[in-house]
Amino acid sequence: MNSYYLTLVLYMILIYWLIVVVLDRKGILERYNISAIGPILMIRTLRGQKLLARLGTGELREKFWRTYANIGTVLVLIAMTFMFILIIYGAYGTFMMKPEPTELNAPKNWLLIPGLNDFIPMCAWIGFVVALVVHELSHAVLSTVEKIKVKSMGLLVLIVPIGAFAEPDSEQLFGKKEDGKKKKEEHELAHERDKEVESGKTKKIATAGERTRILSAGVTSNFCVALIAFILFFGILFSFQPVSDTVFYVYGVADGSHAEKLGIASETFITKIDGSPAMDIAGMNNVLEEREEISFTVLDKQGKEREVTVKDGYEHEGVAIVRVEGGTPAANAGMNSGMSITRMDNMSITGYGDFFEFMNHTLPGQEIEVQTDEETHMVVLKESPYYANRGYLGIGIANNPLGMAVVEFPTKGYLEHLRGVPSSLMTISPGGWLMLTIMPILPLDRGGFSSFNPLLSNFYEPVGAASLFGGSIFFIADILFWIGWLNFYIGLFNCLPAIPLDGGYVFKEMLNSVLGIGMKDKKKKELISIVIVFILSVVILLSIILMLVGPYTFKFFATG
Repeated sequence: MNSYYLTLVLYMILIYWLIVVVLDRKGILERYNISAIGPILMIRTLRGQKLLARLGTGELREKFWRTYANIGTVLVLIAMTFMFILIIYGAYGTFMMKPEPTELNAPKNWLLIPGLNDFIPMCAWIGFVVALVVHELSHAVLSTVEKIKVKSMGLLVLIVPIGAFAEPDSEQLFGKKEDGKKKKEEHELAHERDKEVESGKTKKIATAGERTRILSAGVTSNFCVALIAFILFFGILFSFQPVSDTVFYVYGVADGSHAEKLGIASETFITKIDGSPAMDIAGMNNVLEEREEISFTVLDKQGKEREVTVKDGYEHEGVAIVRVEGGTPAANAGMNSGMSITRMDNMSITGYGDFFEFMNHTLPGQEIEVQTDEETHMVVLKESPYYANRGYLGIGIANNPLGMAVVEFPTKGYLEHLRGVPSSLMTISPGGWLMLTIMPILPLDRGGFSSFNPLLSNFYEPVGAASLFGGSIFFIADILFWIGWLNFYIGLFNCLPAIPLDGGYVFKEMLNSVLGIGMKDKKKKELISIVIVFILSVVILLSIILMLVGPYTFKFFATG
């Protein structure tokens, strides 16, 4: 999203907020059982009670839901451990490595809002809504099963729906009196159901086991929906076949290079050369050297193909730099994208082969002289993060005369990689689960996946029964992937042992049970559990902040 559209969205939110404030002050929102928290509307309703009763009433249904939630509690505990370790490890890695800010650190990418987040396409809205509705509906159903009153359900709206909620009676659920400052509309909305409370009898208070089941139900349902969606998604992949064996993926373009002048950008594809299927990289470079004119068929990020004619006159000395990583020896020495390396120490550099030949014989801590087309740089190499006992400069270089870095993208191999993701989840190692978690943010050449449209659908075609759907089968696959991924991720995030997330409350209940083994003083036990959960919540919050804001902070102090 460019700055124009971002500014337009901000203006729309401000105008919307102003309208909300006016309606709230005039009492119009209250009249329709709506309350406002800043610009966010909480639209409550008592509708759906019959559905809850139908889903959660009856001996067999109650037994099913309790068993379902008990199994889910185990899943929550496993996911809680996985996410806590992942968050702490991520924060530790950020602090130690002090990485440069990337797209991941952009504020708009902090939220899972499709279309605003650069990594989540608009088609993911369906998955987003499904995840929220399923999560909150499950809380409500289990509350009904455990005879805990559901006062209302509803939506959170910020121009568009951004969340859903269910409101079990907090006094019944947690055994605490509700806040005396409770808003008037909540009392009025619950009045009709309060009449149903048995006269003269003590209102039921949920046991620890009942609370845990109610709190675990939302996450459990997210995981179940994710499982079903992923089974369908990965099943569909077996109905695809590649149209061609190999295309070129452009993962870097040097500033001011011939490729940039032709309009070839990074994260695009070259599908044909002179109208024929792409060959290997060496073959492409040979053609560029032998012919005075050659045409590329380029597929841009929007999935549009265009012809690019390359004419003679792009030759240059050395090898072009397409990327310089922040904080590396190259960056510290003042090297930038667009420069061309012509000599390293006493070795002449005529291409990327010479560059790698030189770097393969370097050591960490070695000082080298790098001659570019602009100036000479004295660089002290660091240890390579990829190869033991080897020097590291911290740059990406072009591997063809046009000044771009390309890699052969094996369409068949990539499809086989996607098909193999489920089998990687069956191993003891958490690597497969981590891979599934970060797939949308990984580049394509590293096994990432976001959607088939608009790019990847050009490289595959449906076969068998799937061909009856035509091109729409790719859209169906995209929807299934995002329903699965968002349910999976939202479920994982909610498992973190931090209040107000479900995982925080579940962890507190488990902690109370453990402390209860050797501690009879209920108040002391409650205080200790509250303190421990509070400390964990602060640690998790600070860790997330460090991962998001840390790169900007480190860069500020490094340049300041």
